Amino acid sequence: MILGIVYKMILLAVTIKSFILGRKFNLSAQNYLLIYLCTTLIVELISFSSYILNPDLKNGLLYNLYNIFSFLFFYNYFRKILNGNVKKISFIITATAIIYVFFFTRFTDYDFDKKIGITLLSFYIIHSLLWFYQKIIFFNEYRITDDPAFWISTALLMWSCFFVFRVTPMFYFAKEDKEFLDFLRDGQNIINIIMYAMFYISLLKYEKLNNESR
Repeated sequence: MILGIVYKMILLAVTIKSFILGRKFNLSAQNYLLIYLCTTLIVELISFSSYILNPDLKNGLLYNLYNIFSFLFFYNYFRKILNGNVKKISFIITATAIIYVFFFTRFTDYDFDKKIGITLLSFYIIHSLLWFYQKIIFFNEYRITDDPAFWISTALLMWSCFFVFRVTPMFYFAKEDKEFLDFLRDGQNIINIIMYAMFYISLLKYEKLNNESR
């Protein structure tokens, strides 16, 4: 519970920073991250509130739809920074993922469909690796850590690698070993905290780039 609250506070702080940056420049100056952060914050607050009111209330539909939004958002995010054949691969991967979700999952159910979660983390991993591949192939004089997309890609890659160990066995452990499921949930909150700390660093990099371009 405490880690979950800390995670949501970090998410709120990052969203506020993104909002301030959006007011100072514009949403495109941060590749529209504010839209993703606001949506994520709203989803997490709805989920947290519903859990407090009724711990047995299912919110799988909420996360199913949120994951579909994440597909679309990060496709658009990477579309703006990928080039050539790498961008074409991104489109093919995204189209395949969306078709699979709409035709082969139960995204309208009240239960969370883990196939959507696995598809999303695969999408994140592939797109993060595509960005790293492009960055290595088309190397420039700027340090990779000065690129805001480095922090976003690293955060998504890290989150996905951990999430696969949670989403795959989560329903089994929910019935067989609740203590271990709680351990995985705490681990997920720690990963979420690190992930959004990286998002914050990315916003700082966007801010620096925009200040330098003035």
